[in-house]
Amino acid sequence: MIKLSIKRRLLLLMVLGSVLSFVFLGSPLLYGMYGLWDTISETREKLTVVVTDYSRDFAREQAQERIVNEAEILSQTAGDEANNIKADVQLLSDELTEILQNRQNYSPRMLPRASDRDIANGKPYVHYSPALEAEGITPAIEQEIGIVSNIVETMEILGQYYVRIYIGSQHGYTLFLDNWEESGDMSLLRREQWRTTYDARKRDWYRLGLSTSAPAFTDVYNSISGEKIFSCVMPYYDNQGVAGIIGVDCLPKNFFWQAERGKNIDIFIINKKGKLLLNTMPEDFFYIANGDDLRKSNVASLAYVSKRMTQGNSGYHKMYINGKEYYLSYAPIKETNWSMGMLLDNDQVMQDAAVAQKQMIELMDNFYTAFIRLFGLIVLLFVFALLLVFSIIIYGINWAADRFYKPIRSLMSGAKEIAQGNFRHKISVQTGDEWENLAANFNTMTDELEQYSREIAFRAKEKSRIEAELSVANHIQSSLLPAPLETQSAFQLAADMKPAREIGGDFYDYYLIGNNQLVITIGDVSEKGIPAALFMAAAKTVLKNYISVAVQKNMSLAQAVAMANSQLTAANRECFFVTVFAGLLNISTGELIYVNAGHNQPIILEDNHIFSLPRQSKNIVLGVMEEASYEETAARLKPGATIVCYTDGVTDAVNPSKEKFSIKRLEELLGKLGNNTSPQGIIEAVEQAVLQHVTGNGTALEQSDDITMLVLNLLGSDDVEEKKIIVPAQVNELLRVNEFINELFSEALCSERAKNQLLLVVEEIFVNIAEYAYKDKNAVAVIKGKLFGDPPEIQLSFIDEGIPYNPLEKTDPNLDVDLDDRPIGGLGIFLVKKKVDDITYERKDNKNILTIRKKMI
Repeated sequence: MIKLSIKRRLLLLMVLGSVLSFVFLGSPLLYGMYGLWDTISETREKLTVVVTDYSRDFAREQAQERIVNEAEILSQTAGDEANNIKADVQLLSDELTEILQNRQNYSPRMLPRASDRDIANGKPYVHYSPALEAEGITPAIEQEIGIVSNIVETMEILGQYYVRIYIGSQHGYTLFLDNWEESGDMSLLRREQWRTTYDARKRDWYRLGLSTSAPAFTDVYNSISGEKIFSCVMPYYDNQGVAGIIGVDCLPKNFFWQAERGKNIDIFIINKKGKLLLNTMPEDFFYIANGDDLRKSNVASLAYVSKRMTQGNSGYHKMYINGKEYYLSYAPIKETNWSMGMLLDNDQVMQDAAVAQKQMIELMDNFYTAFIRLFGLIVLLFVFALLLVFSIIIYGINWAADRFYKPIRSLMSGAKEIAQGNFRHKISVQTGDEWENLAANFNTMTDELEQYSREIAFRAKEKSRIEAELSVANHIQSSLLPAPLETQSAFQLAADMKPAREIGGDFYDYYLIGNNQLVITIGDVSEKGIPAALFMAAAKTVLKNYISVAVQKNMSLAQAVAMANSQLTAANRECFFVTVFAGLLNISTGELIYVNAGHNQPIILEDNHIFSLPRQSKNIVLGVMEEASYEETAARLKPGATIVCYTDGVTDAVNPSKEKFSIKRLEELLGKLGNNTSPQGIIEAVEQAVLQHVTGNGTALEQSDDITMLVLNLLGSDDVEEKKIIVPAQVNELLRVNEFINELFSEALCSERAKNQLLLVVEEIFVNIAEYAYKDKNAVAVIKGKLFGDPPEIQLSFIDEGIPYNPLEKTDPNLDVDLDDRPIGGLGIFLVKKKVDDITYERKDNKNILTIRKKMI
């Protein structure tokens, strides 16, 4: 038997102990790393399913709410068109009543008779009923027809919007203006079958007009010309009472023009009795050939929906056509007692849900890819460290065995191993004396150190995991903020956010809608951390969606914010709230419409002046009250003006003396910077000033809140050429004025209706100047105008040196009061106010300056 020396035995023992130590240490660690990999993979699949299902369901709820809102918006728009028709009929009635009750102010006019000669389409004429022909035309009736004929100018202006306009007198004559789509067709009552038989007093619309004192709509019916129409009628009056009925005929498809503007939307209209009035639905909607269960389900659904529509309710219902899923939404048209139904493809409704699901899957895949890379790096580092430690231990064993072979050497070798961090190393001394006790004490000490080392390693691992998750969350949050816009000639914009922690609760957003409207938003969530960041992302997304839809649907910014608040409040289980400032800027005009929901008031730098936008004290923060309403305010920024939006992380930053940076310091700094500093320069200067304030005497405090800023400088687009004309202040110069107005339209796509309305307004204002402004008939009037923007908008200024007169101080007439009790005057300027978007007056340099603005769409 070979006997080994103490040195060799010590070397062999320590090598075997080291190998076993690595085996026992490495096995649990490798098993734990494998378990971590398996757990993350399994959790990734479950989390992906949960998150994508939630995002899809959330988007589906939004889509289903939107289809009801679309039906209500479409029906409201149809209601607005009904109000326009009523206003036109009321205008005709008022003008004709004025003519009959003041006959001495009008000269008789001659109109062609339907029985005398052919009358071209679009020309007014008079028709006598058979009863009136039989009784004979008295001079008094003939005189009345001549006086009533003074209404034809208004009939011709309004005639382009309607199939026909008619005035049926109680004496039996009728004034007609046909506007058929067939160009050059002969007027209706000139035709043989109606020329000798037509009597307006026997028509249903005439009887309806006698039963009301305000404009009223008929149901859709077959007219005497054969087409389906509906009418709006009301009486007109002379000094004895009702003199007759005036009315207009409209085609249903023209009335509901929204359904034929290229939208992929199918609609149908029913009246109070459930009668179908208008239908653009697919053929299979009402008639399904096969008699399967889907058809039976559709029949029941149609019956249910029809009943709710006739009761004036709104909502939506799921249906199937040829096995494909659709949503039928419906809403009442209150002005006509009709109801509108709208059919939307399920794929179109659920498009947003599919997009949201895809985006969440991509985000989870990106997170998993980042984890795999991090895990691989940790494994490589572990293998490298294991090899390094093993090499060090082998070297130490060889060195200890070579130098020390007695018990004390063993103790020293063990102490060195402990110093190197190998707490699993045990010292074996079998001497039976104090050295053996000392070795035992060393072994006890290494056990305690090993336990302490494991605790430290566990805490370090947890800290590393948390830091990795926060880093990923910070990256995701940064990606949600908007990318810089392309360089703009009309404005400069910059924004920045410095979170107090790895992730914050502030956000900002900006985006263009079309070429002429810019939306800016800035917000501050009530809390911090990952939950607040998630709420921030939801608030930013919901606000952008509703504001974009509101602009496209001609809804107000306040309505968009209110709808966003309702959605956020409904899903706000954590009881967060967010302060928001949202603004919609017309780049061409500088008009800023904004809603401030509890946020810091933006600061304006304009013409070397500094001021804050007016507060909106009634607006509350978002996420608190689901049914809250909001008010919006309009302001106009001059070219060169700068608006500075910020969160309270700027003004509430404190120094070591607990002094806030404050709004006063911010305003003083902005006043020094002025309008000539770029938006990016303003942000950098403010952030540097806040940092210096927090640093104080060198003992810097930790940032307590997110610092977020958005700065916009409106460079302006006031380069539109302004044209003017100087004419004598005489009524006969109106033709030259109209030619000047038409020249302004020549290079822009303006609607004919807007043009006609503007010409009426121009006529009213110019005639008032010509007849009342001057005593000297040789005086002149100056008209300045320019057309700008997209969509086009016109601005006209009427300047005269006549007597001071502000027409806007004139009280609007009460149209519900009888004409005998109504004061004279005021109707013209009332018409002007109704037909323009903005009107202002000023007296400057002894001149009256009346300025109007109107969108030409």
